[in-house]
Order: sequence, then C-alpha cells, then structure tokens
Amino acid sequence: MANFYDNWLGFWEVAQAEKRASKTVIHEEELEWIETPQDFRIALMAAPENGFHTWGSEYILAEIPPGCHTGKHEHGEEGIFIVEGEGFSIVNETKYEWNKGSAVWIPFGAQHQHFNTGLDTVRYFSMTCLHLEHWLGMGKLDQLEIKGPTDTYSDVPLSATGFDHLGRRIALKFEESVEVKLGAPPEDEGSYETVAIDQDNLEANNNEMTRGGHRDFTRSLMAAKSRETNGFLNREVEIGPVMGEDEGHHGGGHSHMEACLYIVEGEGYSIVAGEKVPWKKGSLLHVQGPQTSHQHFNTGNTRVEMLRAVPGIRSNFMQPLAAERFPVLWFGPRGVNQA
Repeated sequence: MANFYDNWLGFWEVAQAEKRASKTVIHEEELEWIETPQDFRIALMAAPENGFHTWGSEYILAEIPPGCHTGKHEHGEEGIFIVEGEGFSIVNETKYEWNKGSAVWIPFGAQHQHFNTGLDTVRYFSMTCLHLEHWLGMGKLDQLEIKGPTDTYSDVPLSATGFDHLGRRIALKFEESVEVKLGAPPEDEGSYETVAIDQDNLEANNNEMTRGGHRDFTRSLMAAKSRETNGFLNREVEIGPVMGEDEGHHGGGHSHMEACLYIVEGEGYSIVAGEKVPWKKGSLLHVQGPQTSHQHFNTGNTRVEMLRAVPGIRSNFMQPLAAERFPVLWFGPRGVNQA
C-alpha cells in the first residue's frame, strides 16, 4: 500500500494526466446559455464545470438587454471587459460609466450591479476566482437583488474619474486606455535559442522582445505591468492587455504559466504544446500552466485582438516564486506568416 510520500511523488504525473484530459478551446456556438437571478443570459466559458482545468478561476460571458439591469450581488474580486454596448455599474453606492472596450474592476466583497443605458444588448466577459476562494474556505456569493427592467436610474453619485473614494481605479473607459504598437516584425527570423525571461528586469525583457516579441500591439487594462499606471489595485484577477497580431502575422513562440485568451476580433490558430488549435471571434483559448509552449497565427483579413485573462495567483504568487524552476521561456520571434 502506498504511503503519503509515495502519493506525493506521483502528484506531477496526476496533474499532467488531468491537463491532457481537459479542454483547450471553446467556441461561441458551443456555449450553453442560461438565465439566473443575476443575469438574463449568461454562459460559462471555462471552469471545472465544463471541462477546463483552471487554477481556481472561472470565465463567463453575459448579456444585458436594452433598458435592463443585472441583479445586485457580492462575492470575491472580479475583472470585467465590455465586449459590446454602453452603460454603467454601481459599485459600493457609486456609479461608474463604461463603453465597448472598457475594463471594470470589482474589489473583493464590493456590492455591485450593472445597467444597460444604450439601444443595443450589452455583452461582457468576466473573470472570477470562486473555485479558489471555495478551496480556501472563502467562497461566499450573496444575491441581494434580482435582475429586471430599469424604470428609473439610481441617483447615486457618479465618479467622473473612474476612481473610488479610496483612490482605487474601478472603471477604465476605452478612450482612456493606451495602445502601443511594437513596430514591424522581422522578415528574417533567423535562428533563436530558447532563453528564460528575467523576472527581475521586465523593462529589459520588453525592449528585447520588441524586435521579435510575442505581439504586434498591446493595449493595457488591469494587467500586472500596467496596474500602477492605470490605477487598478487588482490582485486576485487580471484582465488585459488586449493584444494581438496584424493581418498575415504570427506571434512569437513562448511559454509561461496559465492564461486564458478571449478572441475579441479576428480568426486564426495557435500551436499549443505541439497541437494546432483553431479559434475565431468569440472563442476562448486556455493555455495551461506551467510552461505550456504556444504561438498564435493570424489567418484572417483583419488584425487579431486577444483579451488576456490570468489568475492573480500566477502573477502575484506562483510566477515570481517559481521562476527558477519554471521560468518564462521565449523561443521564437513574431513575424510574417510563411506560405
């Protein structure tokens, strides 16, 4: 009979088997839409419940009809990206306006509710970590009000800056975010050795990767590298950047810990651990950790825009802690697709 230490020695192989058995991608037509007290229409994109082996996070897509609002509830931290529409959220009795391409952060335990003020349906992508919180004994979700039509708008005060009274960024509208182009990719890729990214010198890494890089452009939201710039204080969830490749280009090959990529625009495929995985607008690609090699290819006639979402346990804990044994690896530059 195996003892506890023998079981521990087998943990890695068990984890690898679980990864192999899990899903890598889901497309919009595969989503199972339901109605809940909180949302008129909501679908689970990636979580243990639908076959994804995540690090305690769950990813959903939800819609708010014109003239309606969601329910009001409170739970752990949440990151939201507005895919379509315009409106506002009430977070801890303050109003924050948003539009297509905006990012909204819900602090841990904050009461919140979302309102559609436009003529079209609002669609939003959301990331929470309820499974991780449940494992820690902190998974508490409380429904305070249910969804419904909006008869009159609340007269709570509006934050004109997107910040709350504690100086924390809650909402970043599309026009307030900054997009950075990384220049033309090299035509001659040459030969590249696999190198580890220096976790203690991210600025040098970014300069080095500008030439070969892993993307053609990036637009910061509440990612770890832009939290201080944008004013977000998120720790448990990380939404953004929006990044991608121009028409006919591919990203650089690299590997790191877990990430989900929601395809905002475009179509193409990724090579993930040697497997070709097609995706298109509305798909969600799950790159498992640690150190799953991957590379993205734009095969459409528009640029690809990917929204990156990663658990804070990666950015704020495991990645810096485990960098010596599981370094972020860079093994090829971005470039022009070959026929």
